Amino acid sequence: MNKFEGVTKPLTLIWSTALLLGALAGGCGQQDPVLGLGSGSGLSIGSSPVNLGSASPFAMAATAGLTNTNTAPITVINGDVVLTPTLTCNAVAVPGGAGTAGFGACGGSPPVLNGTVIITGGAATTVKNDMNAAFLAITPPAGPPAAGSLGGATNIPAGTTLGAPTGSPLVQGDNLFFPGVYQSTTSILITGDLTLDAQGNSGASFIFQSSSTVGMATGARILLVNGAKASNVFWQAASSATLGTNSIFEGNILAAANITMNTGATSCGRLWAGAWVGGSGAFVFDSNVVSVPGNASAPPSCK
Repeated sequence: MNKFEGVTKPLTLIWSTALLLGALAGGCGQQDPVLGLGSGSGLSIGSSPVNLGSASPFAMAATAGLTNTNTAPITVINGDVVLTPTLTCNAVAVPGGAGTAGFGACGGSPPVLNGTVIITGGAATTVKNDMNAAFLAITPPAGPPAAGSLGGATNIPAGTTLGAPTGSPLVQGDNLFFPGVYQSTTSILITGDLTLDAQGNSGASFIFQSSSTVGMATGARILLVNGAKASNVFWQAASSATLGTNSIFEGNILAAANITMNTGATSCGRLWAGAWVGGSGAFVFDSNVVSVPGNASAPPSCK
């Protein structure tokens, strides 16, 4: 028996239900071949299962500024950055902002940016609007923090954590997940190795919905196997997200509030703080690497 049985339904029944709902949704839009969900669910078919619009190239977004620890190695961001409504570095607003020159106006040792910073104007507004839309596209209909458009998730039982020590047997619903949409009505905490198995489908989608926080413990890892890609993994946090020291994260985090990366944590995937239109989120760096999957400056394995 897996962890979901006895709590909601057997996975096979849930999966069959999801496929049935997808077939019924087909009349409202094209059916997603991976999740079996119609485009009316908030998912779209393409290089990403979620329509990110103009926000797609942005590795980092924050609506309440950023703080960077000025110690070596200096944080590296492989992708563009949007900060609204003003450029705020280390909790101090910088007059005039940084324009397209990066973080030079921040002084000290700002992150190394392989991309462009935008702050104000029509482009920044468009990116922020698309980020807000993407957040709601992967949020449950009942929220929190607001009503979204992606229902039909498999329940992750409350009071549990995900992942297991390196070398542990794979247990579905604990340290092993197949493509689908999963929801925790409390929080999500990854404490060890968590394997996402695409089962040979490079377009397979994994979406995790948290009614509270998303977190990773020190040294925890997300492992992508059998065609799984970080670009197709999404983590929706109704509040904040924290990546533990030296943790290895895969996937895109859309958090309503703050995102904190502890020393040495790395991420292959976009990290957006304050992604909900009613939220406010700051970003905290400490010798980290954040990459948009497929970015020219990203590690080759970041796809």
